[in-house]
Formats: sequence, C-alpha cells, structure tokens
Amino acid sequence: MSAPPPIGALRHRVTLEGPVDLYDGLGGFTRDFAPLAQIWARVETQSVNEDFVEQRREQLRRSAVTIRWRSDVMSQMRFDFRGRKLLIKGVVDGDERRRFLICQCEEIA
Repeated sequence: MSAPPPIGALRHRVTLEGPVDLYDGLGGFTRDFAPLAQIWARVETQSVNEDFVEQRREQLRRSAVTIRWRSDVMSQMRFDFRGRKLLIKGVVDGDERRRFLICQCEEIA
C-alpha cells in the first residue's frame, strides 16, 4: 500500500451526505440525501468510461476520495464536491491504523 498523503494534500472541502429513505405510503420509497458533515478531502479521478445507459450516452467517472478516518462512513453514502455527487462504493482503511479512509466513488454525468 502506498504511503498516506500528507495532511496538506487534503485540500478540497466536501460535504458527506447520508441516505434518507422517504416512504410514499404505497410500499415504495424515494431516496434523498441529508448533509452529515463538511470535511477536508483529497479527490483524485482514476478513470472515465462512456457507455449507453437506458438508451442514452452516459459518462461514468471513478474517483478516490481520501479523508481523515471516521467510523461512520460506509457505502451508499456520498460526497458533494463542487456540485458533483460522488457515490461511495467502497471504503478502505489502507494501512489499518485508523488515520485515513480511501473511498472508492462513482459519478454518473
């Protein structure tokens, strides 16, 4: 595993958002997100792919977002970064020392 980033590398301000399911009374629900915290992060784009989703061209961007360690971050949460919504797909404590979390995120644009 690579060395952890220096604290100065966490230079982007992001909002951590958690899912909130609003039930519609007919057995279904609508998922919305509520802000939980504003934190400093390092945002790195790893790959960009283009594909057809529901008969239209979509661009899928994968990013790694590194933040200070928190015990409450999990998949299905998301980051709001400059209006971009980065859905967390996986969370890893790279060196198992509870210093940093690396969140693998996807954004569909």
